[in-house]
This record gives sequence, structure tokens and C-alpha cells, in this order.
Amino acid sequence: MTTELISGERFRAMVALIAALATVSISSSLTWPILAESLRNQGYSETLIGLNASAQFIGIIVVAMAATTIIPRLGFYRVIMIGLALAAAMLLLLPTLRDYSVWFVFRFLLGIGNSLVFTAGDTWVNQIVEDRVRGRWMGIYSTVGMAGWAVGPILGSNLSPESYIPFLVGVGAVCIATCLLWPAKRIDVAFSRESKEDNRRNRLIVVFIAAPTVLLSAAMYGVVESSIQSFAHLYTMDKLGPAYRGIGYAVIWVGAIAAIFLQYPIGWLADRLDRGWLLVSCVTIMATSVAFFPFVLDGALEPPWSRRWLLIWIVVSIWGGAMAGIFTVGITLVGQRFHSIQLVAANAVFSLLFGIGGFVGPFMVGSSMEYLGPKGFPISLLIVMVAYAVFASYRQSTRSQRLAHKSST
Repeated sequence: MTTELISGERFRAMVALIAALATVSISSSLTWPILAESLRNQGYSETLIGLNASAQFIGIIVVAMAATTIIPRLGFYRVIMIGLALAAAMLLLLPTLRDYSVWFVFRFLLGIGNSLVFTAGDTWVNQIVEDRVRGRWMGIYSTVGMAGWAVGPILGSNLSPESYIPFLVGVGAVCIATCLLWPAKRIDVAFSRESKEDNRRNRLIVVFIAAPTVLLSAAMYGVVESSIQSFAHLYTMDKLGPAYRGIGYAVIWVGAIAAIFLQYPIGWLADRLDRGWLLVSCVTIMATSVAFFPFVLDGALEPPWSRRWLLIWIVVSIWGGAMAGIFTVGITLVGQRFHSIQLVAANAVFSLLFGIGGFVGPFMVGSSMEYLGPKGFPISLLIVMVAYAVFASYRQSTRSQRLAHKSST
């Protein structure tokens, strides 16, 4: 249980926790496109850029496999602090040794650090909130997190990928997050001995079988999010020309800014509508936006506030809000269906599948762009999203039948 606090203290501790995690997002969203652009400047192909990016997600997978052991033993607070220290160390080393093979190791360790932070943080927030307001709290969490994800690409568009400055900014964000996290120590969750022993008996596969649709959304989200962070700006520059680097980065940060304003409304809807169908709706809207994107991208070259200029940024804003909504609704459903040590296991599976999706995504999209040209970017993302939407729609439409069968047996 959490330390007993009066409501005001508890609220302030929650705000500190969410603010700390959002600040780390600045570091993550800054380094993804900066590292991809740096590798392209060194002459590496899209396939090799994607392969290098995938190393971070191997780290995420490793943490997810160990989360049900690490978190109950160390607690959320200490796990996050370890992750922050590891992330800061890797951000200092990346610009020091600019070697493709060495970056595999550094990005693997950076993935472990970031995953320790976000796996523990997502579970911690979900563990604390009540189900009747879970959607709104997770909406607030995603909103503040998206603010961090928006700031990173804005900074990156004005910083040279060949300098130390982007990485030092990332380290600064991690240091600020460490300071912000201190008040949240008061709401750490202590697991009982029984929970720890139960953790040894449980298998991640059992949790996955209980809610495959929700948890597979993390894999799909991992593919889409990692691919957009790694290649959306490169795709834009391929289509419009290298001189439009700022527009390429804007595609990333405009979507993130739109997500800031849409996550609380989506969380509010998640407390009032069927969360399963809301998840399917977010995926469908995201897929539709990505399908339209190549046809409206030229509008970014039109005069500001013209019809075609507005259209491209409306499409990007919709995809940003829908993409973040996939995470908000997905993590809300995880908190709804699992509790205590099982919630740790469920979030571990969520992170594991996100890591697998993130590992596959950049490599898949990079290869598609190398062999199909720029159009490989939207085509590969659409295949993944449409496949998941069909699967999730079928599962959601037959859910009542499965529940009725389960209750009768």
C-alpha cells in the first residue's frame, strides 16, 4: 500500500510523479530523430538506421521480461532512479563515441534505462488511481507526457545532430526529472511477501491470454510510434527536399502538440464509453490519417493559413491525437483488468510487446523505404494498423459471447 497522506499531499505527489516522467519524455523524443539524422549524415541506409534504432527496443524487451522480479523487490521509486542514472550516462557517451557498432551497445543500454523509467512509471500511476477516474488520470498522464514528446523534436529541429548540445539537453531533462521525482517517493507502493511469491508463480503468458487484444495494441503502437519518431522527418525530407528539414521535424512535434489537447478528452470518453471500441476507433482514425498524409504533404509548402497548408497540419494533428489515444486507452484498459502484482505483470507484457513492436517497426519501415522508396513509409504503417484494427474489431464484437461462455463453464 502507499504511504498514508492527506489528499492535498497525495495530489501533489502524483503531480510530481507525472511531471518527472513527462520531463524524461523530452530526452527520449529529442534523441530519436537526432540519432536517425546523424546516421543518415554519416551515409547509412534507412535499413541500417532502422536496425540501429531497434537496439533500444531490445533493451525494452529485456526490462519487460525482468519487471515482475525487479519492481516488487526494489519498488517503483528506486527502479525509476536507476533507469534515470543509466539513461543519463548513455546520453553522455553517445556523442563521445560516434561509431555505428558502439551505438548498438549504447542504445541497447539507453533502452534499458528508458524502459525502467516508463515501465515502472506507467504501472505506478495505474496502481494508484481509482477505476472510476482512471481514464481521466491516464489522460492527464498522457497529456503531460505528450507535452514532453512535443518539446523534444522542436528542440531537435534547431540543434545540430553532430554536436554535443542535443545530448546535453537530454541529460539536463533527466536531471530535472530526478529532482521532480523526489516528492513522489511518499506514494511508492510496497508489495507484500505473498505478492512477491505470487510473482514467481505467475507467467507473463497467463496475463497475455487474459487480455490479448489490449496487450497487442502495445505491439502495434510500438511499431507506429518508433517508426514515426525515426522516419517521419526523413520521409518528409525525401518528398519535399533536404532544405525542408524544419517541416520534417514539425511533422513529429505538431502531432505531439495536438496530442496534448486531445488526451484528456479521450480519457474522459474512456470513463464513459466502451473502452474496447474506443481503442478500435483510435486505431482506425490513425490509419485513415496516415493514408491521407502523402496526398496532402505538399500543402506544407503553401502560404501559411491557406486551405492546403491547414489541411496537412490538421491531418498530422489528428494522427498525433489518435496515436497517443491508443496508448491512453490501452493503458487504461490494462489498469481496469489487472491489479496488484498482476498489474505489474500486465504492464510488463505491455512493455514487452511495445518493445517487440519498436524493434520490428524501424527495421520494417526502413527496409520498405529502401526497396519501395519513400512510399514504403505509409504503406508499411498502414498494413500494421489495418491488420490490428480488423483483429481488435472481431475480438470486441465477440467479447460478450466469450464472457457468457466463460461464466457458464
